[in-house]
Amino acid sequence: MRRRVLTALGVLLLAASFCARRSAPAPGEARLRDTMQRHLDGDPPTLDPTVTNEDFGIRVEDLIFRPLVGFDRQRRFVPALAKSWAVSSDGLTYDFRLDPIAHWEDGSPVTSADVAFTIERVRNPKVPAVQWHWGFEDLARVETPDPQSILVRFQHPLADRLFAFSLPIVSAAAFGKDPGAMARHPFGTGPYRLESWTPNQKISLVRRADAPSSQFPIARVDFLPIPDNATRFRAGSRGELDEFKVTRDQSAVARRDPDFLAHNVLLKVPQFLTVMVVYNCRNPLLSDRRVRLALARTWPRQMTALQLYPPDGARLVSGPYPAGAAENAPDVKIPEEDPAAAGRLLDEAGWKLGSDGWRVRGGKRASIEILYAAGTPIYANLAQILKEGYAKVGVELTLRALDWAAYSERLAAGDFEIAPYANTFWPPHLDQYLYFHSSQVPPQGENIGFYRSAEADRAIEVARAETDETRRLELFRQVHRVLAADPPADFLYTADQYWGISKSLADVAVSEVGLFHFLPGPLAWKRIAPPK
Repeated sequence: MRRRVLTALGVLLLAASFCARRSAPAPGEARLRDTMQRHLDGDPPTLDPTVTNEDFGIRVEDLIFRPLVGFDRQRRFVPALAKSWAVSSDGLTYDFRLDPIAHWEDGSPVTSADVAFTIERVRNPKVPAVQWHWGFEDLARVETPDPQSILVRFQHPLADRLFAFSLPIVSAAAFGKDPGAMARHPFGTGPYRLESWTPNQKISLVRRADAPSSQFPIARVDFLPIPDNATRFRAGSRGELDEFKVTRDQSAVARRDPDFLAHNVLLKVPQFLTVMVVYNCRNPLLSDRRVRLALARTWPRQMTALQLYPPDGARLVSGPYPAGAAENAPDVKIPEEDPAAAGRLLDEAGWKLGSDGWRVRGGKRASIEILYAAGTPIYANLAQILKEGYAKVGVELTLRALDWAAYSERLAAGDFEIAPYANTFWPPHLDQYLYFHSSQVPPQGENIGFYRSAEADRAIEVARAETDETRRLELFRQVHRVLAADPPADFLYTADQYWGISKSLADVAVSEVGLFHFLPGPLAWKRIAPPK
């Protein structure tokens, strides 16, 4: 996502915080043809899909839970638990009809009461469902005329509303029995169920007895937390993993390594995200748009992208949308390094250059701190590049690396001055309401920089309410223009991700949202040969 999945940055950061407690499958460990070994960078905090906001948990939950409405690799909506749906002409009423053969893992049927319970849970202020609540803020009521029918009524039309219904449905009965157990013992509707979970070692799923093997040919899926990049690459190169992330430096090795090539193919996969440096607009220095515009002109973007993401760099962006998305306004240019122009903007904002080379206003030095998680070389290097660039125009940048737990807590609370952040759009829609509307500051939403702009609010509100696709596209581009002129963040780039995929697998599809989180996605993967 977020679904506001923990951003790609967060995934990298969390991975770095774990020790390699589980190295890899032991050499020679037997694997069956109908067993798949998948990797995770670390252990999921929870498998409760309503509150999961990071990628590790979602990858596992994709096999255990079904959403009400799914989407395919082109982001087109497809049936899931709902076999059909209709939307009223005014965009206020959504009528869903459930698949009559959908059952929970104990054999009980999925009913409209479960859907109503899930929506109620998303709206419960005590449940941290940040990635879903945006779609139900103006809910009028939910009606369940019969066990297979759900009518959901809203107060206002919302163009991307159907994405909100891609939320996984949870069992009202299971949560009624023991709501606290669901985080570690998920109870789902998907073709797989949790068999065992050994923390930081293995999460084992098995195909449900009522799931047809012709449709789901893999009988067992083991997720192995392997946070260490080198350990993971060695295991994958030996053929002990069926899918695994490959870092940029490892991709060059993979292209010529005989062990890797004997077992795997190397895939370059898009990521539906935007990397940025978020400004905390409550900071007196950063509250002035001229300062934020100036800082974006102090460092070399193209060279930095090549340096951080060799050999082919990353695709630069000028706003909040991923590179290549139609929502990008073509007239908005990438900021260029121009220290002289940056200096003029800082002068206009009242920050004057002192004799010691640092800018001062009202006796206070222009000094800010960048917060990032320890153990993340890309973001440590980025912080150093920004420090050198800011210093050229007299702005001091201090670097502070924290462990993952402390970093994530401060980031979520907006307790930082600037911080690198990769916004992964999940569900994959590009409405900027959750991230930059003034009503969505923590803890209500993910406007972690406390950005407030009446013009941006209006642009976002108009765009998200427009149901005509052509007009909405232009309105989203206007949001881009507004956020580029008064930036809540220094928007950087979209970076692809390399993956090693076992040659014994077939039907591995690549989407603009990546390898995962669309239908059928990994549910369709199958063996064409025994794993070596």
